[in-house]
Amino acid sequence: MKEHIEAVLFDMGGTLRSTTKRLREVNKQKIHAMIVLLGVDLDEVEFKLLLKKRARAYKNWAKKNLLELNEIELWRRWMLPDWPSDQVSRLALQLSQLWRDATGKHIVFPETQETVLALFRGGYRLGLVSNTTSSVEVPRLLEELGIAGCFDAVILSCVVGIRKPDPSILLMAAGRMGVRPEHCAYIGDQPSRDVAAAREAGFARTVILRDPKSPPDLPQDAALIPDDYIKNLNELLELFPARSKPKGKRPPADSPLYDASLSTMWARNKFSVLSDFFLAAGRLGFPKIELNHQIDSGMLSSVDLGKYSISSVHEPCPADISMETLKARDWMISSLDENCRQQGTAAIKRSIELASTLSVRTVVVHSGQVSLDMVLENKLRHLFHAGLTETAQYQETKRLIMERRLKLSGPCLEAVGKSLKELMDYASRFGVRLGLENRYHYFDIPTQDEMSALLALAEPDRLGFIYDVGHATALDRLGFFPNEMWLKRFGGRIFGAHLHDVIGISDHYAPGLGDVDFRMVAGYLPKDSFRTIEVMSINTPEQIKTGLIKLVDTGCVNLI
Repeated sequence: MKEHIEAVLFDMGGTLRSTTKRLREVNKQKIHAMIVLLGVDLDEVEFKLLLKKRARAYKNWAKKNLLELNEIELWRRWMLPDWPSDQVSRLALQLSQLWRDATGKHIVFPETQETVLALFRGGYRLGLVSNTTSSVEVPRLLEELGIAGCFDAVILSCVVGIRKPDPSILLMAAGRMGVRPEHCAYIGDQPSRDVAAAREAGFARTVILRDPKSPPDLPQDAALIPDDYIKNLNELLELFPARSKPKGKRPPADSPLYDASLSTMWARNKFSVLSDFFLAAGRLGFPKIELNHQIDSGMLSSVDLGKYSISSVHEPCPADISMETLKARDWMISSLDENCRQQGTAAIKRSIELASTLSVRTVVVHSGQVSLDMVLENKLRHLFHAGLTETAQYQETKRLIMERRLKLSGPCLEAVGKSLKELMDYASRFGVRLGLENRYHYFDIPTQDEMSALLALAEPDRLGFIYDVGHATALDRLGFFPNEMWLKRFGGRIFGAHLHDVIGISDHYAPGLGDVDFRMVAGYLPKDSFRTIEVMSINTPEQIKTGLIKLVDTGCVNLI
């Protein structure tokens, strides 16, 4: 038993996957694609030989100095130093991936996914530390395997600038995971690199995966002999049996607990089954979950929801009919077609029923939109990204959008009012209240004045406001509604808040990655309102942890 081990960290190449040579024809295709990308006429054989020579020189330099360059610096300084710097910088990621694809084919070991998931479910914190010249391959592979969310930290040499056997790269990973080195194990395939780094970093245990067809290559230096050799990754499950689980309903957390929920939005592409998301959320410090509109009945069936605290249900959940389908068919509570409007209310009723079975008090509601034609708004957002907000073209496009919305909004708002009255009557049977969310698009309902009119339909204990900071910030930056005005006008009706950061007008980033004024937001949130961290799957566990710290510092979230 290795009960003192809390975290298991992996190498990538040779450990979680193998690399084989490409077929000559595939190699040729990739080299040709690089030449086409560069827009020149080169001899493929000569170009390939040149790159091989330069790649070998770079590798020798990197190994000698224990340094790693990112893709741009690698291609500017080593691979194509005699080419225009701006062009190489612009194409570096594509060139790097084509070259790597040309020189080797990566094959994931059959047991990789099941072993990683078993360790994760067995209570171990997981990390990955890899020497690599690609910043995109490893994250992409982890997502493809449905295990990206299982790793607390993914440290790539080309991102941090150092490489094994420098022990600082492993210490960096342990630090980011919040685990002491003496409670960590490292799994690799090269004793001179992996055992050396782990031993010097003070890791408790080293394991080397070796080729089962060959005898172990015992290092001459006794200090580089690992604690264990294995022939198959699944042998790790014997070396690291499941850790004992604490008793109680609340999921265990290996970090501080926060008075906040994590939206299942983050689960998309991160986990193979939804139950693994719930485990990860608990370890990040979330005692509660918001079920969002990307979760269907099949996904819900993988979780014993009775073991967890659900703060809110975001319709349409279960999304057996996806939000995209509802929009495409105009099955929304704002529809002017009565049959379509009824389909929209039916979707929300299913969410109300789910909330009732889980003893959840609040269902987050989208109020539909006034137009399915987004051409004008998409044009405005394109102009924003191009930095043209002060131009006459931007102002004219904005004027046309506002004019069109005003012309169309009346009947749609009436349909929403009718739908909400029906839905509130239905929700009252189950003791559920409805929270209207401010939305991301200008053509969405409601505007601030429309929110005022809709909230006037019912008492504050039946109908309230869900403040989404990202949506409010984006529309503010486009020049429509001041963000803070949502809070000033409707702060007293807030049931809950969706907290995430915004870069430009793109939202759902972990707090701290953008420039939202969370301290201002905190001043308006009622003490009894729930706080949901609603971030997309590209955010890492580490970024979410850092975001939680920021939210505590600004007063948006409290430690439990």
